[in-house]
Amino acid sequence: MSGYRTLHRIQPSSLSPAGPPPPPIPIWRVRFSPCRLDRRRRLPSSAASSSSSSSSPSRLLVAGASNFIICYTLTDRTSNDNTTNDVLDASPLTVSCTECLVSSTDYHTIISTSTTTTSTTAANTTISLGYAALDIVRNYCGEDTIAGDEVVMASRLGGQVCIWVRGENENEDVSTSTLHEDDTNTGDASGGDKNTISYIQPNVEFVVNSATGTTLAIRPPSLANYYNIGEGNDDILVAMGCADGAVVLCKTSVLSARPGGRKSVDVDWSAADFLSKSTTTPGKIVASVGSGHACVLSLRFHPTCPNSFVVGRKDGTVDIYSSPLSSSSGELTFRRMHHLLHASSPVRALSFSCSDGALLFAADDDGHLYSYDASCNNERTNMSAPVKLVACAITAHKGWVMDITPFPDGRHLATCGSDRSVKVWDCGSGLASSKAVHTFEGVHEGIVWGVDCSRADVDGSGVVGRASGTSNRLKLSSCGNDGVVQIFSCGE
Repeated sequence: MSGYRTLHRIQPSSLSPAGPPPPPIPIWRVRFSPCRLDRRRRLPSSAASSSSSSSSPSRLLVAGASNFIICYTLTDRTSNDNTTNDVLDASPLTVSCTECLVSSTDYHTIISTSTTTTSTTAANTTISLGYAALDIVRNYCGEDTIAGDEVVMASRLGGQVCIWVRGENENEDVSTSTLHEDDTNTGDASGGDKNTISYIQPNVEFVVNSATGTTLAIRPPSLANYYNIGEGNDDILVAMGCADGAVVLCKTSVLSARPGGRKSVDVDWSAADFLSKSTTTPGKIVASVGSGHACVLSLRFHPTCPNSFVVGRKDGTVDIYSSPLSSSSGELTFRRMHHLLHASSPVRALSFSCSDGALLFAADDDGHLYSYDASCNNERTNMSAPVKLVACAITAHKGWVMDITPFPDGRHLATCGSDRSVKVWDCGSGLASSKAVHTFEGVHEGIVWGVDCSRADVDGSGVVGRASGTSNRLKLSSCGNDGVVQIFSCGE
């Protein structure tokens, strides 16, 4: 039997106080955390009851047109779960919401009120355009592929950036939070009891005036610092797109934990240390490239090539930029290595294949999905080797393709679009024949804005399973204009 099926439906707007249901709030981005949840955070009681299962809970972040970035814990139900036999709740997942990430302004609005109803209403009704872009990375700290601090960055229109750092150690959280009890269903569509919601303000905030705030990508902290290994240059970098076509790279004042810099992986630093010991100004622009071209609509870093990223533009072009692997001046300088022109429709979705970035995927508003061979560039080069078109699904979607997410196995990917569907593709034969492996039709009422795949699965002993052996435990998540988050299984 196919493992592609809908597992759960979440209605985040149910986080509002008791009363008439609020109108749907569009959700633009969903992202699974790459970090191991049960080593970092205290689990909700519903998740802890099944922590002995063969897979660890996963963490899902949801951002859209509200003042909250909502954090969910997803746990597979087992025979040991006392809710498994509940005939009124047949979901194979337990979904809990215990945390909301908010800006400092919204945080102080919440704690200045005396009741849950008032504070939640205040944060919900404050005029805001929400968070248009969201990215999350694991701050590298050794060979463990999922250990490390969780770094979350989100941006609003106008270039306002908020950064939250989540500590690796259990119960370690370097963000200031305030707790409120919420009597409503906190996002679990199957019903739930009263939960304690923790509202957490950012560790870092800054504004990049030139940025649109709709595109944001974090440079992978696992990549070595090739531009300067001196003092003050160990910051995690974030790239943002601008209306004039430029991409700006900014320092965050969050230090990266990686070998090769002035921090050694065997130094016992807490998450707070990686914030307090930075000497740079948050939001300082260290590089800008691409000015004068069409507006940036999508942006992704290469997973293995230092300081290399791909840009999708409004005029249908795809540009790949890279910098030299070393610089005597210590400055970041970029040049355009490849200019891919395959259509005149905007390119809103881009992604490299997982692990090595051997394949580059791009999709446009005509519903086309392209695959490029970039395998000659996956050994920490400057992306100067050829990038060749190898396949194109010309009818991938009946309308705009809004987002792409690769699977950990490197052989599959998922897309979503304005035709209200989420599709899973074989990276080889599937694209060439325009035939999807599986299609989730009509999963949302309106545009499906975002889709993401869980990155790894961890068994009860903390061992990371290979994608080929745990594909039936991987999950997809999608979000849309209807204010709903859908969770799917994605295994054969």
